[in-house]
Amino acid sequence: MPVNPMLMKKLTGLCLLALVAGAMGCAVPSRAGNSARLTRDGIKSDAGIVLESGDRLSTPESFRPPVDITLVAKTDSTNLRLAYAADQVIFNWEVNPEQLRVDGGPADGQHQDGEGRIPAGKFVTVRWLVTPRHQAIYVDGQLRFEHDGDYSQINRCVTVFPAEGSKVTVKSLEVKQTGHHRQPDLL
Repeated sequence: MPVNPMLMKKLTGLCLLALVAGAMGCAVPSRAGNSARLTRDGIKSDAGIVLESGDRLSTPESFRPPVDITLVAKTDSTNLRLAYAADQVIFNWEVNPEQLRVDGGPADGQHQDGEGRIPAGKFVTVRWLVTPRHQAIYVDGQLRFEHDGDYSQINRCVTVFPAEGSKVTVKSLEVKQTGHHRQPDLL
């Protein structure tokens, strides 16, 4: 059967885009659905994007501090996880839902007892402010975590993901560049 050259070109382009995005770690899952809107600095879905085992929802671009990250999401049970200034920040950790876990990055291991629980089945707004020397995490306007450290070298996408059988629904993930920001000089 002859192969349509236009279709082959489209498929090749999509495969290359997926490989590049996957290598950079900044890609969205294929289940984003028709109602999802993707921009350089965010993802919005009126219906919500459902993430299950192994799914990761990431901004299409990487960001350097200072940034103001706003996530509106819910978990059905445990493990609403985010990555940017840490490899993962965990709300409703399956081992101890009361503990806010901070794994990786300058604040690695600075877990906060009593600050990790969020209500299952209810959308919350997580705000993560990261400057070159400080980070702060809020849930529905309440400060949950703060740390001073060197965040100046971060240049990553923002990622949301479930774990250990949880299901996470994301309504929006927005990143705003704040303050003066200069891209590094290229050689």
